[in-house]
This record gives sequence, structure tokens and C-alpha cells, in this order.
Amino acid sequence: MTTELTRWPEPEIGPELHGSLRDLLADCFPGYPDRSYFKIPPHFRYVVTDGPAVVAHLGAELRVIRVGDRILRTFGVVDLCVRATHRGQGLAGRLLTELTAYATACAMDFILLFADDDTLYTRHGFTRVANPLSWVKINDHQVIGLARSVTPHELMARPVTTATWPPGEIDLLGHVF
Repeated sequence: MTTELTRWPEPEIGPELHGSLRDLLADCFPGYPDRSYFKIPPHFRYVVTDGPAVVAHLGAELRVIRVGDRILRTFGVVDLCVRATHRGQGLAGRLLTELTAYATACAMDFILLFADDDTLYTRHGFTRVANPLSWVKINDHQVIGLARSVTPHELMARPVTTATWPPGEIDLLGHVF
């Protein structure tokens, strides 16, 4: 396997790559919308190719959030996936490692994500957090409301520095990743 990992700013992704990403996301997430993003496009993506084929993806959103009285710089992980033919080869871990290195270089405080299965993420330094959470609800390119003080069990955080996760309500200052 000869794979190549590239970080793409979202505005630089052309129609052909968007089509390949759409196909990968649809293969990995049944019922995914017929586009290359779920709610809104991420700020940048890591894309792994094997020859001309897109085989893995991680979207990331730059977000400043509030937790209690602290303002934190974060990256939110979006749609991490690996094509079935390429699973078990460490690509998901490679994507998380690459994002963590970039987060360190960018002086982020934390990387956040939502996950039902935490097996991969705990191996990469993520832990579950149980703070109440507020966010903007978006559906089909429309804001449909505000979720307030919900405690999702899927939220995980990974410190980029030696910081500890603060207490208090989380305001994502936008939609869920």
C-alpha cells in the first residue's frame, strides 16, 4: 500500500475531489447526504489517497468555544472514516496523529469530537467529557433552533497542551461537529 496524506483547505477542493469525498462518505456512513459534508463544510480536511482513490478522510473545524468562563481554541473532528478495503492499516490513527501535530503547531487548546465508539479515540488521548452543552441546531442548510444544557455522552476531548478540561457549561458557539 502506497498512500499519500494531504491537508486541503476547504476552498481549494475542486469538483472532482468533492465527488470522491462524497462517494467515500456515502460508503462509510449509510444515509449520508448527497454532498461532501454533513451540515456545513469543514474548514480543512485530511485526505488519504491510494493512487487515484480516496481511501480515508478527516474533516476539521476551527472553533473558539466557551467552557464555563474560559474561552478555548479548538479543532473539531468531522466525519473521520476509512474505506472498508483499507481498514486495519492504521489510517484513522494516522489522521488523528497528523491533526494533533497540526493542533500543536497552531497552539490549539483541545481537539473535540463526538463518537459512539471510543476505542480508537481513547488510544489517541481523547476522554469523554460530561459538561452540559449548548449548540446551534442546523438541518438541511437551515438553523432550526438552539439546544441548551444537553449532556451528550458522545463528546470527547483531547488536550493539545498540558491543559485540563475545565468545569462548566460548554457553548460550542455554533453547530455540533
